[in-house]
Amino acid sequence: MNLGNPIAKGNTSKIYLYDNKIYKVFNDFLPDTESINEAKKQKFAYSRGIPVPKVLDVTEVNGKQVIIMEYVKGDTLGDLFLKDQEQAEYYLSLSIDMQLEIHSIIPDAIEPMYDKLYQQIESANNLVEIKNLIC
Repeated sequence: MNLGNPIAKGNTSKIYLYDNKIYKVFNDFLPDTESINEAKKQKFAYSRGIPVPKVLDVTEVNGKQVIIMEYVKGDTLGDLFLKDQEQAEYYLSLSIDMQLEIHSIIPDAIEPMYDKLYQQIESANNLVEIKNLIC
C-alpha cells in the first residue's frame, strides 16, 4: 500500500492522510505492542470525552505497526496561535484547561507511566556498562 508522503513526523512515527483517514505508522525500533498500547490509551481518552480522533483499526501496513483513525479537519492550537499571536493568552488558557481535564482522569486499566519507565530502564541490558564508561 502506498500511503504517499507523510503530513507530519515525530520521534515515534510518521502520519499520513490516506482515503480520508489518518494512518499513524510507527518506527521500526519500537516494541511490537506499541500501536496496540497507544490505541488502547486513545480509545480510553475518546470514551472519556477527550477530543482525540476515534481509532478505527490497529493493523500492519507494509510490515509496520499502524493505527488508523478518523481524520479531523481543522487547525491545531499551535497553528491558531501562529496565525493570531494577539490571542496567545486565550490559546494558552485553552491548552491549560485541556491539560487539567486530561490529568483529572485516573485510568484504572492503563499502566502508570512510572511502572512503564521503570520496566524500560530495567530491561536495558547495558545501562550499567554505559554508566561505568561515563563515570
